[in-house]
Amino acid sequence: MMIFRRLAALLPLLFLMLPWVWADEDETRRLLDNAGRTMDRQASPDWQPAAPAGDLSITIDGQAYRLAKTLADLEPALYVAINTRQWDKARQLATQYRLLAGHKPHLALLVEGLAARQEGNYPAAVGKLEQAHQADSDDMRVQMELARVYAEDNQDQEARRLFERALSNSLPPETRQLLHQYADGVDRRSRWQGSMAVGLGYNDNINLANGYDRCSLTFAGYCLMRTKLPDPIASSFMNYDLVLSRRIPLIGHHNLLIRPVSYGTLFREQDEKSTLLTDYRDNTSILYLGYQFASARHSANFTPYIENYNRDGRTSYQASGVQGDWGYFLTPRFKVGLQGGSKEYRYRGQDSRYFADFSQHTLGATATFFSDQYTSLYAGVDFFRKKYAVSVDSSREHVLRAGIFHQFESSGIFANVLLQYRRFENDAYNFFYGVQREDRQQVLIATLGATRLTVYGAYPELRFRYTENRSNTIFHGFRQNELSLQLRKNF
Repeated sequence: MMIFRRLAALLPLLFLMLPWVWADEDETRRLLDNAGRTMDRQASPDWQPAAPAGDLSITIDGQAYRLAKTLADLEPALYVAINTRQWDKARQLATQYRLLAGHKPHLALLVEGLAARQEGNYPAAVGKLEQAHQADSDDMRVQMELARVYAEDNQDQEARRLFERALSNSLPPETRQLLHQYADGVDRRSRWQGSMAVGLGYNDNINLANGYDRCSLTFAGYCLMRTKLPDPIASSFMNYDLVLSRRIPLIGHHNLLIRPVSYGTLFREQDEKSTLLTDYRDNTSILYLGYQFASARHSANFTPYIENYNRDGRTSYQASGVQGDWGYFLTPRFKVGLQGGSKEYRYRGQDSRYFADFSQHTLGATATFFSDQYTSLYAGVDFFRKKYAVSVDSSREHVLRAGIFHQFESSGIFANVLLQYRRFENDAYNFFYGVQREDRQQVLIATLGATRLTVYGAYPELRFRYTENRSNTIFHGFRQNELSLQLRKNF
């Protein structure tokens, strides 16, 4: 009888542990994805495919002018073409200009470099502009354009060096102000960036319970044994999150990346009936430290990390792992990415008596479409493999994600809606459950924010989360609704 009592006391904790791990992984992913989308919108490229060239002409104020193949016509026309962004004409004019005796090589290279930049071919743009700078190192236009392309291509040290050199010259006030803006933009990349938020909310099922209550053994119309699982506990709460990122330029496209993440929840209500877990407050803290490659169209991170999960005022588990991700802009509006990682969970203290250590391996792919600067559609798929010492605990998971973000330009209000579907399967039949466990989980997260209603730089953000987990066991099914209002500050 004592054994059954101990087992009954452990059931709520053992059966609900996995959904907490899911929630932990999902919240980390949500925070990092939101930060990444913010940076993508701020640094959205503006290149365009090359257009077919026509006759030898230039358009000024809507009027087309035919050009003669002379230095007197082509040289000023080249500046007009790049200043008015007539890139289809710029290449054509530069080709003809090169054929003329007495042409300036750095001018033709400048035009070719800027045209390559506009097409999104940054390696060619950098190469051409570096050649132009070598051909005439004193040309201010070449210096400024090369510095700008370095900055757009995430070669921060090289960009900063050229901006400082340009600023050391005598310049018109407007030009000096513009260069300072570019230089400050480069400097901001090496500063701490991120967001922090704190708020209040309400959750109708903090213990992820379903209140299952059935008679499991009857005799002569009488119930001799009942199976009763915990009822859902509703509670108000305070929650917070902090996501920081800093990159330290090394050389060229190579950087050192530091990224701390911390988030948690403090619930008002406790589970007085439980002898093992009375306080559901928790905190997750992660420190990523590794390598980053960044260019105009490519980004890649390889970051080992450590993680600490605190629950009920004590460390539940610690984890270490490595995360890799890669992103690429196929076009200015379409970005694709891959993610993968490996992680080792090690339980600590009291929880180490009830939970087994395990490893997790992940692989995922994402795609984002920027329909304009205010709207983006995103989707992804993730695969999780959890390996325990015994196959009955090991599992496979498949997750599908899709969402839409939109910011209303006039009001500063934004909305973000994320839908997620998760399929979970254990590797083997579980004799205690009487089945090989399978779960199907659906999650809806809707966020509404008003970036212009600020208090000391922080704006309100309302978030609703609905989770429904359907399982073929009686222990793992649950529904949960959560509503929170936070003040968030981006920096």
